[in-house]
Amino acid sequence: MHVQPNRTVALGAVAFLVVLSALFASAASGRGPNEQDSPRDAVAVSQPQAALLTTPDQLFHLVSGIAQDLSTRPYRFEPTPLPKAFRNLGYDGYRRLRPRSENSIWREDAGQFAILPLPRGYIFSDPIELNLVEDGVVHRVSDASGYVDFQDFATSTQADRAALGVSGWRALFPYGDNGKVDEAAVFQGGAYFRSLAQGLVYGASARALAIGTASRKGEEFPRLTRFWILKPAPDATSLTVAALLDTDSASGAYLFNIQPGKSTVMNVRAVIYPRKEITEVGVGAISSMFMHSLADRGGVDDYRPEVHDSDGLAIKMSNGEMVWRPLTNPRDLQVSMFHDRQPKGFGLMQRERKLDAYDDLEARYEKRPSVWVEPTGDWGAGNVMLIEIPTPNEYNDNIVAFWRPDEAWEPGTPQKLSYRLVWSGGPGQAMPVARVLATRSGAVPGSPQVRRFVVDFADTPGIDTATADVWGSAGDVRNVHLEEGEQGGRRLVFDLDPQGAPLVELRAALMGGGVQQSETWLFRWTPD
Repeated sequence: MHVQPNRTVALGAVAFLVVLSALFASAASGRGPNEQDSPRDAVAVSQPQAALLTTPDQLFHLVSGIAQDLSTRPYRFEPTPLPKAFRNLGYDGYRRLRPRSENSIWREDAGQFAILPLPRGYIFSDPIELNLVEDGVVHRVSDASGYVDFQDFATSTQADRAALGVSGWRALFPYGDNGKVDEAAVFQGGAYFRSLAQGLVYGASARALAIGTASRKGEEFPRLTRFWILKPAPDATSLTVAALLDTDSASGAYLFNIQPGKSTVMNVRAVIYPRKEITEVGVGAISSMFMHSLADRGGVDDYRPEVHDSDGLAIKMSNGEMVWRPLTNPRDLQVSMFHDRQPKGFGLMQRERKLDAYDDLEARYEKRPSVWVEPTGDWGAGNVMLIEIPTPNEYNDNIVAFWRPDEAWEPGTPQKLSYRLVWSGGPGQAMPVARVLATRSGAVPGSPQVRRFVVDFADTPGIDTATADVWGSAGDVRNVHLEEGEQGGRRLVFDLDPQGAPLVELRAALMGGGVQQSETWLFRWTPD
């Protein structure tokens, strides 16, 4: 591990005990079995025992044992105050703690990946434990000050800087052939983490676990409290990370395999040990932002045509049906449920990729990643949940999507999960039917109570002879017709008269030869 001269790092490791029961004994103290409190040098593990922490399976086994033991004891969390000099930074103040990527760990070693610890501050006030696993030895990084430019805080003391500790970390990776290192992922804040792909900027976030989102009981926010990063081989194209999750309702172990590229793929494996019954759990949770688009501009006074990190929820049902649900910024909180058994995938997607659709040279919404969740294990029966929360600005993540199983999680019954996250800038999952390209709506001239909807579908074989099938749960759907769209696709146009209904669920698809030729388009209309 490369250590910079101005870096203050606490390293510690002791030999991994052969007796398996020691693993659980060490968990009770909050430390791993091959770690010690000493902030001095790492102690090499003897060769036969070193193999215990050199593979992903062994690392996952270690963290699973710690999580299982934690689940047998009450949840404990004690906030750690920030040092006075950094206590009231705010958003802009925290951004002035500029990370020094040139100082990142493993940067000067032979290899593609580097790790950049992040300091506490602003909303990231909780410390994490960051461990680097190299040749069977655990190196603990407890101080991020050596990786931060404190130029704007020249009067702060070294003691205050060191007391910031570590709140999260970034994985750096050279995406292109020019040797430029960019971010592949960042884990920071509760159970949140983000990734991107080549040429993109950060947008939607993922969560290891969501509990009680939009529930009457209130939401519980699990935390990823400890990380173990397995140092990759010099030619490795993926990074393996284990993490410990803890919250009032459960503890758990996660294993992430991160493969950056034109599409960044994260394979996730987890085991959750409930402390109590959990009825409102969210698996594969994604958070994003939607302010307005051409389908939803009620009350909008903005020079930009569209503002959003994601423009729709895509679902691939177990029967192969493809669903597209454009997002909205509703007047009141909206919850939508899509029931299925063993879905093939779902995601919050950013399909609109033209700069002039946003006309924002700073935010670059056309470069925000789509995030697709693909189960790789048996998820059983449940619902893809979509939560849409009103927001007056673009600074709040007001959209959440996740999988909620039908069966509650019971204490004493471990829940094993596996799935794949794909972060990309492409159109999303390949499909044999016509994709929805865009949704627009507006008032019908002379009839302000009537809404006109325009839905554009991409070109696919057979679409030129397709017919429209449109349905509404209330009101009157009329004037349905198809027009030739761009590049051979089809444009569906229809009017909706709500006739006083407070909510109308709309469904549309293109049919041909008794077979559906397009995605199923769904939309929930509510008054502005």
